[in-house]
Amino acid sequence: MHGVARIGGMGSRARWAAIVDRLSSSYAETFAAEFARVAFRRARRPRAIAALVRAAEEMSAEGEHAIAEALYRKAAEAGDDRAVVKLVNWPGIREDPAAMEAVYRAAITAGDVQSVASLAALRTRQGDTAEARVLFTKAIESGDVNALTMYAAFLRNHGEPGELNEAMEHRRRQMEAGDTGALPILGALLLTAPQRQVEAEAVLRRGAALLENRCRCLLAALLSDRGATGEAAELVRRVRATGDDLVRSYAEQLAEEYELSS
Repeated sequence: MHGVARIGGMGSRARWAAIVDRLSSSYAETFAAEFARVAFRRARRPRAIAALVRAAEEMSAEGEHAIAEALYRKAAEAGDDRAVVKLVNWPGIREDPAAMEAVYRAAITAGDVQSVASLAALRTRQGDTAEARVLFTKAIESGDVNALTMYAAFLRNHGEPGELNEAMEHRRRQMEAGDTGALPILGALLLTAPQRQVEAEAVLRRGAALLENRCRCLLAALLSDRGATGEAAELVRRVRATGDDLVRSYAEQLAEEYELSS
């Protein structure tokens, strides 16, 4: 109590609050670091990360927000996309582009592929379209479905005049030459172009018939928007059965958003 009294005078409450905040932050970081150390020592990486996220959720529910943020940060730094989403929407981070960028870059370094397109979108908003292009290309090559439509929107809104049409023509030529890898990106480009929905659906159906899961995902999204949830649910079921982690993640988000039956 004597220590508190000595702080007295104008602005004492603000100074004391700042001290408490620093202590709270320091404690939260120490707690999260020790929790992570024990979790990774006792369990394999996926289970340890899941334990961090569960602990963060519990701390958040109990109002221990500093500890929750520190735990989410440890999980994000280990490459967990769920934790990344929580952090970039966290008060104090979502208003700070530099802090968001740091979260994305740390997660990417740890292997979180889904953060690459998100960082590309952020770099676009920050005005660095050159790096954004590189990042979008990297994300698309990794197989991230979200990156396809995000890149298409990037070309439409930030590309050079005529660049979107040139990109579509380039992918059409690849498709006609037998390159099936061009189908999902062409479908995504067409989805963002005015009055190209019919062609987009035809391209995506062609890819889906060839068992291309990214095309299945984008077609399911298109059909869901139209209310054709039965066919969309069947496409999601096939992706769940045969897709890799990235396309299954997209399919799960789609199923949740549109309440598609399993």
